Amino acid sequence: MTETSENESKSQLTVTVWETIAIVAGAVLLVAIGLVGLMYKFFSNAADPRRASVIASSLMEYQIPGGVQGVFGSNLGGAKVAIVSSATFPQDPAQLTAEEIETLSGVELFIARVPLDIETMTTSTPTPEPSPPPPTDPFSSPDFSFSYRSGEDFQVASTRTEELKFCNDLVPVRIQTGALSLSPALPPVAAVKYDAIAIFENSKRQITLTAIGQDAEQQVAQVFNSLRCK
Repeated sequence: MTETSENESKSQLTVTVWETIAIVAGAVLLVAIGLVGLMYKFFSNAADPRRASVIASSLMEYQIPGGVQGVFGSNLGGAKVAIVSSATFPQDPAQLTAEEIETLSGVELFIARVPLDIETMTTSTPTPEPSPPPPTDPFSSPDFSFSYRSGEDFQVASTRTEELKFCNDLVPVRIQTGALSLSPALPPVAAVKYDAIAIFENSKRQITLTAIGQDAEQQVAQVFNSLRCK
């Protein structure tokens, strides 16, 4: 009799353990499905051309020749990021041929707004300390944390820095000429890239403006001069 009771207790314990495992596994699966759904919704919304254009227009006034198409737009807490381009800038380079690469022309604009750190917004006036000498290259500072279209896809031939007006202020603008690789299967196309960052209305404004084609120098200068921070 005692042996039977012990067997029943072990059987009930085994069932309880498997039930617990099933419940935990089900909960994990539900969470995973929920996260996948959220990620899909995020990237679907971010890749919506109309949404991207709306976010870009809320950050910056710009004039891009040949019409504008939204590429990417997202709100990340207090930060906003948007990418827009001219209608002639290829969105699917894999469909291009080597002959089409030679005649490509277009502009792509990356815009970011990041709120200033709380420390920089305080109204207190602490005792000033001697300031270190400004860096030779302002784009090597921690403030310039990201440059779109950098790395292996943009082959730099020359770099210079000019003082240009951006967000109602004269700021150093890094100007790089070279070639942009749109696809590993295709030859690179001539390109010019502008990088700039400024403080405007309690936020950091950053842009990367890329133009491709034989008229890239003229295009990038024209679009950059049209930029007005909001």
